[in-house]
Amino acid sequence: MDPDPIKQLQGLLDDPGKVLEKISSIHSALDSIKTNLPQSAGAETTVGQAQRPGALPDDPVFGRLLQALRDMQAQIEERIQPIAQEMVRYEVARLRDQSDEHQSALKECLAQIDQNILNCLARMDEYQRRCADLSALNLRLADLGAVPEPLSPTIAIDNAADSIVARLDGLRLTGKI
Repeated sequence: MDPDPIKQLQGLLDDPGKVLEKISSIHSALDSIKTNLPQSAGAETTVGQAQRPGALPDDPVFGRLLQALRDMQAQIEERIQPIAQEMVRYEVARLRDQSDEHQSALKECLAQIDQNILNCLARMDEYQRRCADLSALNLRLADLGAVPEPLSPTIAIDNAADSIVARLDGLRLTGKI
């Protein structure tokens, strides 16, 4: 393992699963020592010592080793908890930023839709005006005895929403949408 604590910390940040794996391996090692030690030292075990599973021998070296492992586990947990909290705060901030970007994009889409609706209404007004102009021209042609030009289909613009729905239906019928 790298002796540089910064690199060790970076390694933990890169893969938080390693920390849990390391703690689990320490627990496994302790359990292995607990179960194997009484069997190997069985001849030295006195009659008064219990040999139940999980019983700790009175060996001071084992006790110090066990305490050192517990201290290491506590230090690891003490160092990891602030890192984990910082990672959660960072992820929350990242997700909020991402949400803000999406909100801005949605607002921009709505602004463009609104602008397109306003443009559509302006075009509908222009269409109505041109239809009236063309009808007037046809009347003048008829007054002069000429055959009036056929008018393109007109749309009623009394209600803009109904007119837009009618145009959408017409586009669907022709397969354009």
